Amino acid sequence: MPSTNPFRAIKPIPFADELFTISHNTVMKTSIRGTATSAKSVPLLRKSRKKEAARIELLSRELRERLFRIVEDFPTLQDGHIPDFYIEILDLSFSIDKIRQTLGSLSGSADLVWKIKREYLGTVWHANSVLATKDLRRAAFGRMESVIKKLKSRLEFLESVRREMRLMPGIDFEQPTFCIAGYPNVGKSSLVNGVTSATPEIGAYPFTTKEATVGHLEIPVYASSSHKKPLTHIPCQIVDTPGILDRPLDERNEIELRALAALKTLAAAIVFIFDFTQQEAINAQLNLFNQIINEFPEVPLLLLFGKADLLSHEDTNSLEAFWKENFSTYEFNLVTMNDPSSIHSRLEHFFKTNQNQITTIMRQQNILAED
Repeated sequence: MPSTNPFRAIKPIPFADELFTISHNTVMKTSIRGTATSAKSVPLLRKSRKKEAARIELLSRELRERLFRIVEDFPTLQDGHIPDFYIEILDLSFSIDKIRQTLGSLSGSADLVWKIKREYLGTVWHANSVLATKDLRRAAFGRMESVIKKLKSRLEFLESVRREMRLMPGIDFEQPTFCIAGYPNVGKSSLVNGVTSATPEIGAYPFTTKEATVGHLEIPVYASSSHKKPLTHIPCQIVDTPGILDRPLDERNEIELRALAALKTLAAAIVFIFDFTQQEAINAQLNLFNQIINEFPEVPLLLLFGKADLLSHEDTNSLEAFWKENFSTYEFNLVTMNDPSSIHSRLEHFFKTNQNQITTIMRQQNILAED
């Protein structure tokens, strides 16, 4: 079954004005016991002191609780608390340090609100007139409102982080994960769309895939080669990553870096798609392939030459010569992206051939995550 995004439960973060207005209105609508006009035996000034002090107390509590709720809603962004994949993506998009600092500033503001409350409570209780108690309460409210308004940009920032987190794919870290890699527009999304339950956006332009898209498939397990009915099925994930260009790490954009983050933190196996129809990018694709196998030497890699239906007989002969010259240690897999059954069978064979290594890599990833 597809895994659920762990951040869906984070509630929307209010704007600063909204946060203060809701808290203020809640407090002003709350009746304060012992201050009703019917209690004629209680001096008016005493009732006013009690009411305005209670309002200051209640507003400070409302604001603190709302601020702390925002902080507590966010997961602890430290190693071991959430999977490295999410940490890497959030760090690329927003900076983990900035998120932590912003959440910390909300806690600091909550403490400042409490400090303002303590400063004004004693003053209200010593006010010498009803008007003075109301003026002091308004002054306390004004200072608390100023504290909240200073959080405007920080609350908006956290809301943008929350929205990003909600869009992240749900990953099951107990399942073997195939990461699809390759140059932009080579057919990665078409492959995922064909062999899994995912429905990634497909377009005839680079960088259509801006996020990692997760698909799910099952690899059948047979008692022997003579059996036609499988004993069971092993659930696997296929992650469609954004296209990576052949250029140095410091020149890659955020989309490309997200693809590398997915490969680094998720891949138990890599499926590299090579598009021989992109003649102008042949060398770039070859360089990218070499970068990936050098960066992930222990990860099993399945090489697929895609878009076979677009190649002429002469093109196919040229591709075979190119394969023998550059990829002779890998099987020659020429596939058509709109033939999912053929691709699925190659994935099955690849998984069964490399199952022990895939299991070892998954075990290593889990150890690193626990550390």
